[in-house]
Amino acid sequence: MEPGIEDEKLKEALDLLEEIERVDEKKGYDRLVKPLRQKERRLLAWRRVVLSSAAVILPLLVAGIWWSVREKAEVPPLARVDAIVPGVNTARLILADRKEILLDTMSARNLTLVSGETVRKEGTGVVYENGQKTSETVVYNELVVPKGGEYDIVLGDGTRVWLNADSKLKFPVSFTGKERRVYLEGEGYIDVARDTARPFIVETREQSIRVLGTAFNVYAHEGERMTYTTLARGSVQVKDKKTGKSVALHPGEQLCLDVADRGMVVREVDVRKECAWKDGMFVFNGQTLEQIMLKLSRWYNVTVFYQNEEAKKIVFKGNLPRYSDFQTMLSILEKSSEVKFSEKNRVITVSI
Repeated sequence: MEPGIEDEKLKEALDLLEEIERVDEKKGYDRLVKPLRQKERRLLAWRRVVLSSAAVILPLLVAGIWWSVREKAEVPPLARVDAIVPGVNTARLILADRKEILLDTMSARNLTLVSGETVRKEGTGVVYENGQKTSETVVYNELVVPKGGEYDIVLGDGTRVWLNADSKLKFPVSFTGKERRVYLEGEGYIDVARDTARPFIVETREQSIRVLGTAFNVYAHEGERMTYTTLARGSVQVKDKKTGKSVALHPGEQLCLDVADRGMVVREVDVRKECAWKDGMFVFNGQTLEQIMLKLSRWYNVTVFYQNEEAKKIVFKGNLPRYSDFQTMLSILEKSSEVKFSEKNRVITVSI
């Protein structure tokens, strides 16, 4: 994704957030300030009639009215969260010899691997460039994005992968043989370079996804009951590793796999919303609070605890910038429901 396009998407999200805030400010004015202004005008009229006595009475009267209205209209403060910031561009690269490189702090722009390939830092990620191959042996590297991070990579064949927070991609530094195979854990958006002679295969814990040239999103976090494969363009064949069942997807379709009972459901979705995370947006389209907090916990690197199981089932809709501070996120969720949040040592307690 070019920086200009990402900035444009983020600006749209910020404009939406400002609109929400303006609405909230107007509601606050109508509820608190406007009644005070009306009372003040009545007091000024009375002052003209009883000017002499108003010099003593008016200050006390105004103070009494102010505190009376304030006491009735005051809204409990929202959750207070200390310095929990959104995710940043960060990742570590694990080489074939298990040496680790922190990419966001790597000073050199280029890194030459033992196998001959060059890794170049560019924009928000790294680019692999094939060197002179002297062996057909497949050498793997691994890109690891922690909680509170995101990163993208261009593989040796030109395929580009955006990795979301708490995700991993294991890949050959150079593709050899009759296929291109990578291993994904977590969430990634993959724009595959077309090569009709060598299919591109994405292996997750539960599925094998086979394509030629296409763009799709894979959500496959270990420990979660559901995995999702969403097709943006082209076509993919998704195979359940345990049952052997295969499903073909067309653009605009999403395959939902229930890891517990192996149920597979194909549904039509808005791909732009499903993949909005890579363009700097959170899109909560009828998702439960539990689903939302899972995403936020990875992005902001926090732990979530529920005092009430019922809170997990509350459903929300809306679009928000991924780069908003955490306080803003929680405030908006609180204003649109009965849910309440408190924070201590990066542990978020949820109650209703």
